[in-house]
Amino acid sequence: MKKVRFGVIGNMGPEADALFQDIVAKKEIEHGALKDQDHMGMIVVKNPDIPDRSEAINEGGKDPVPELLESARILERNNVQFAVMTCNTAHYFRNEVQKHTNVYLVDMLKTTVDLIKQNNAESIVGILCTNGTYNSCIYDRYLKDANLAFIKPAECEQEHYVHSAIYGETTGKKTISGQDLRQINGIKSGEFEHNAALLSKAIQALVDQGVSTVILGCTELPLVRDILQKNFANVTFIDPMEAVADRVVDIYKAVEQRLNTTNNFLQVNNIENIHSVEDTVNYILSQIANDSRVLPMMNDQKIA
Repeated sequence: MKKVRFGVIGNMGPEADALFQDIVAKKEIEHGALKDQDHMGMIVVKNPDIPDRSEAINEGGKDPVPELLESARILERNNVQFAVMTCNTAHYFRNEVQKHTNVYLVDMLKTTVDLIKQNNAESIVGILCTNGTYNSCIYDRYLKDANLAFIKPAECEQEHYVHSAIYGETTGKKTISGQDLRQINGIKSGEFEHNAALLSKAIQALVDQGVSTVILGCTELPLVRDILQKNFANVTFIDPMEAVADRVVDIYKAVEQRLNTTNNFLQVNNIENIHSVEDTVNYILSQIANDSRVLPMMNDQKIA
């Protein structure tokens, strides 16, 4: 397998993993991949034991960090240097997971906000997401740091038009921790048309307030993107998985190019010192250089 290895911490939800891999493959083709051997080395961990992230945030449900770390350790054992968690809400726990793994977790939310600012720093941004992401305000922080104006749905619209569209409508019953039990009629259950109509109500309310760019801030939402785009032709929908896939491919290609052309790079062994794409590239190169099983010849080579 290739020296550079990318990983996915997945099964949050399962259909989103398949969609993300498809997005990555298409991005690789855009970057010049012509045959099987041109594509990235990728390991996907589908861990079904990761607890619900929204329940953990909203109702104090089971902490997902231990199982997220278990997924990361599987990647470590397979010499993966960098990875993505294909779940927006899981990024609430990203920093805690990152403290305990040497696999660098590319920040999907920051990448998304960077893309929006790059494309249109004057846009007013709307956020569609789960209640966990909504209540944790994780996107809010990134958008504020980027000085981007943003609007979230009102609480009632968030529950009835957004979260219910993703998870299904409430049944009136609750889990032990207090989370609403839901009908099996959300996007997660494969119901698209009805739930796209619910989401459209939330989007219309955002558009009426001046929103021109909407973050599809749950990995299930891109599954109905085509329907939403038809309903709102003048809105720019941003898929975080597309944004991070583009960045991942850029990073991967940069590392491969450096491996093939030079052994000189700035050694970065501390994840806390990663602040840019270039830092990420140098960190991955450092991980490869330090792994004698993968690149033993570099033990005798100078690292500038």
